[in-house]
Amino acid sequence: MPNLLRFACAAIALGLLILASGLGAPAAPQPIITAVNVRGNTHVPTDRIAAVIRTQPGTPLDNKALAADQQAILGLGYFTDVKIDVHPTPGGVAVSYIVVENPVVSRINFNGNKQVSTDVLLALLDTTIGSVLNTNTLRDDIQKINSYYDKLGYIGTRHVQDIKIDPNGAINIAIKEGVTVTAIKVTGNTVFPTPVILGVMKTKPGSVFSGEVFNSDLSAIQSLYKDAGLSAVLDGAPDVDNPGVVNVTICEARVGAIEIAGNSITKDYVIRRLLHMHPGSLVSDGALRRDYEAINNTQFFKSVDLATKPFGSKCGYLTLVWTVVEQRTGTAGVNISYGGGGQFGQGFGLGLSFAQNNVAGTGNSASINLQKGQHFSNVNFSVGVPYIYKFKADSVSFSIFNDLQSDQPRPVYKIPGNNPFYSTTPITPTVNTPTLSTATSGLVTSGPCSANGQPCANQFVNFTSRNSGVAINFGHPVADYTRVSLGLSATQLYQQVTASGFPQAFLSTGSANLGGTNGAATNSSTALRSLTPAIFKDNRDDITNPRHGGTSGFSDEIALHAFGSDYQFGKADADWTRFLPIRRHSTLAFHLNVGWTSGGPTALPYNDLFSLSDQQLRGTKFIYYGNRELLGQVELRVPVTADKKFGVVLFGDSGDAPYITPVVGATAPPTPPPPSGPHAPFFTPVPPQVNYVNAPFAFQNDVGIGIRVQTPLLPQVIRIDFAIGNQGSHTSFGLGQSF
Repeated sequence: MPNLLRFACAAIALGLLILASGLGAPAAPQPIITAVNVRGNTHVPTDRIAAVIRTQPGTPLDNKALAADQQAILGLGYFTDVKIDVHPTPGGVAVSYIVVENPVVSRINFNGNKQVSTDVLLALLDTTIGSVLNTNTLRDDIQKINSYYDKLGYIGTRHVQDIKIDPNGAINIAIKEGVTVTAIKVTGNTVFPTPVILGVMKTKPGSVFSGEVFNSDLSAIQSLYKDAGLSAVLDGAPDVDNPGVVNVTICEARVGAIEIAGNSITKDYVIRRLLHMHPGSLVSDGALRRDYEAINNTQFFKSVDLATKPFGSKCGYLTLVWTVVEQRTGTAGVNISYGGGGQFGQGFGLGLSFAQNNVAGTGNSASINLQKGQHFSNVNFSVGVPYIYKFKADSVSFSIFNDLQSDQPRPVYKIPGNNPFYSTTPITPTVNTPTLSTATSGLVTSGPCSANGQPCANQFVNFTSRNSGVAINFGHPVADYTRVSLGLSATQLYQQVTASGFPQAFLSTGSANLGGTNGAATNSSTALRSLTPAIFKDNRDDITNPRHGGTSGFSDEIALHAFGSDYQFGKADADWTRFLPIRRHSTLAFHLNVGWTSGGPTALPYNDLFSLSDQQLRGTKFIYYGNRELLGQVELRVPVTADKKFGVVLFGDSGDAPYITPVVGATAPPTPPPPSGPHAPFFTPVPPQVNYVNAPFAFQNDVGIGIRVQTPLLPQVIRIDFAIGNQGSHTSFGLGQSF
């Protein structure tokens, strides 16, 4: 044991001695580099290589520096290999870098490219034939090729699949242009079937997928929806989990919810029941326009605006926000009217009126109108309910009326022949003479009354009539913009014709609208009971100032003895308008109205005759009454101000409402002169035989210019028209468009 201990201590002491002697010995010095050479390069200039070498003569040899130089030379990209040779020389060592150059590029070959030509690919490369292959440049060229294909939309794969460099310098590049489409999966489409959508796409199974082509496909699908007035959000890409499968996702725009804003008086349901679009409906331009027009045409609002916002996270679903600005819907007014002066004019009248088109915000309407003048007194009350049920578009309207015309002077005409009789219509012995309206009172001549077809000067009749009753109308929608209706009316007619300036017994009315039949006029009260079926279509974009669409309607008033009516006739009316936009702001408007009757020329009662005034024939000063009507109008409406509150109208009118004309038979022989003396017998004169037939049309034509002014006081435009026609020039006034 003591020997073992002594041996261990000696070993430790020896180790410490050896360690101490090593730490104190100086390191062997590195040799000095005497020369740096480059060998093996044939095409690459030596100075190009030397530029990256950091080892220099006169510096100690550093193995780390040599390795860095080796990597720097390889980094030039021209060499396959670089070796280092260090050999002793007098005074140190010489360092030689031995390089192995890449081959000179003799040709560049591509295979697998079909969508992009070889010439295009070669143009992308900086590697050129005849130069030493540079691997750095070739690597950049590969990136350019991949990027070019990606920009073309050929995505989903690495396009340069392989590169082979032959010893003779030929470069062979294998190309895979993209993923081959095996299937196209379309989801979310309900409007167009999948075959229709695939039909507009250029991406087909078997073709190489191209993002650029696919984007154009999405645009084509978008156009498909747009052309149909719809909108959709589209997305798509190759399926990463199923190579070759391309997904097309369509989110068709649908209504998620509808909000109403801005209405403080009008109830929400009044607006909502007008809308054709409901939650779940497809959002279409036509439906949005239809709903806008339906809200705007109520005339409850100054403006109607639509905005959209996302509806939750459901793809394609939107919230429609209708914002309205309410306006005054009630009107109350006092008006003064003038129905012409002179012997046969109606003179001045005073009127009071009140109308509310949106009673308590319910959309119902009510109006009352009172008129009083020297020869007339009118009372009219009406109520309209557009929705009998809250959301069912069946309508009803009701009106009560009492129109009185009292002691209105009208002209009379001397009947030809040796007789004392007078007629309310002009009669000549040999020709058919049209019935003249009361507006011809200006033709009255002075002096004795003669049978010359002219009104008598000092003889006339006082006409009194009452037209009172009730009317009710029911409506029902049968299609978009189209309604059918049935009207029922019960009217009591009363009339009295009193001779002035001649005996009552000598008055022969002979015309249907004054009662009586070729005999002395007597008081009469008659009943008119009728029903009026009608159909009406209105697709105007704006009922107050339309630029698109129009109206078309047909009605037929039918009166039968079976209804308890004293009259039996049919009165049909067809009306048509059309509005066409001209350039950006103007509108070309057309109007045609045709009316006709059945039951004979004198079947219509006086209150049911067709009439045309200066509100339709703007060049006439008179009112035409008849049992038929034909009216044509055309207007070019040009707004002058940007807000369209002032405009100019060029127009033309043509029309007539003819009535009946008397046909005089053989004139009765002269009455023999009675014997003279106080007891001479009285001989009753025999009037000539007179029949009444439909008068021919005598069209009144006019052209003119007018202005339209919108004021904040009235919902309708103020209309002022100046016309020149058959009867000279005339200026007319009115509210609202002419049609």
